[in-house]
Amino acid sequence: MKNLLLVILALLPFFATARDNKKKDNSNPKYLEGAIMLKDGKITFEDEITVPSMSKEELYNTMLQWAEKRFVPEGKLKSNVVYKDKEKGEIVASAEEYLVFTSTALSLDRTRVYYHFYITIEDKKCKLEMTRIRYWYDENRDGGERYIAEEWITDDMALNRKKTKLAPICGKFRRETIDLKDELFNSVKENLGEKIINSSSPKTNTNTPVKKTGKVTVAELPNNLSQIAENGKLTIKTGDKENELNFASWGGFGKLFNKDVAYILIDKKQSEICKNMESSSSYTVSFYNNKSSKAAVVIECKKTMTQELSAEELKSINQEIDPNKEYVMYICEVTSATIL
Repeated sequence: MKNLLLVILALLPFFATARDNKKKDNSNPKYLEGAIMLKDGKITFEDEITVPSMSKEELYNTMLQWAEKRFVPEGKLKSNVVYKDKEKGEIVASAEEYLVFTSTALSLDRTRVYYHFYITIEDKKCKLEMTRIRYWYDENRDGGERYIAEEWITDDMALNRKKTKLAPICGKFRRETIDLKDELFNSVKENLGEKIINSSSPKTNTNTPVKKTGKVTVAELPNNLSQIAENGKLTIKTGDKENELNFASWGGFGKLFNKDVAYILIDKKQSEICKNMESSSSYTVSFYNNKSSKAAVVIECKKTMTQELSAEELKSINQEIDPNKEYVMYICEVTSATIL
């Protein structure tokens, strides 16, 4: 479990780009009724990311760097950032790329897709919007066909009558567009996660006496906290409510924006704990030695970021994770650490 979350974040690019066997998965709920929303008459995909530890300026600079790297011209495809306003916190990209439906040695079935990607930065918050989606299909055959998303990938056009499957033709446009949206939104989250990956984890100071007690730095904490949690008890306290966690919930330490942070995994079905975590800005993580009623290590934390991770993404590297569950990763700034 040591540095588990650093490993998870290092694998986020894989998770973000890994896709279902969608060529045959035409009944996957993610593509069916409710997957498409209209805003002011336009098909629009939206997401919002809260990053309490980042100022508006930091978040704007980070997202502008991501956008200028993601949206660049490539051959005949013209993608670029077309508008930016630091004071207003606004970034707009105009995108043109290919969606590939099938590709074999003998044939290539694809379409050009055009869209606008809006990024709106507020203090500690980033809003994402993908809209104004258009297609140019089969362009090499008599000029091809042009469609707008509102007439091509809506429920009426892209789903069967019972709305249980994707339709044969329009369905593939809907499927690939939704996957592109997921890829874009996950790429933004990955970009923020890379700030953690690129920072080194604090290491235990081997010169520190093992029996040192009292207030300590993160670097002075014992490096066997996972074993303490496994052999004893791990709890998390929000307000006056203390709940016991499975030892697999402990992720480890790292750096986020030059601050010491800790990672905690909470099963989404533990609704009471998740509710307490969401409503609290700070919490306490305690490690108890086997059969001890007094905590051996207490870590005070301030909530910084959250990230949902499915067990499917975790089970290959942590066998203690139940594959039938989904988890929320809480990233918190360490404000105090005590060895008792």
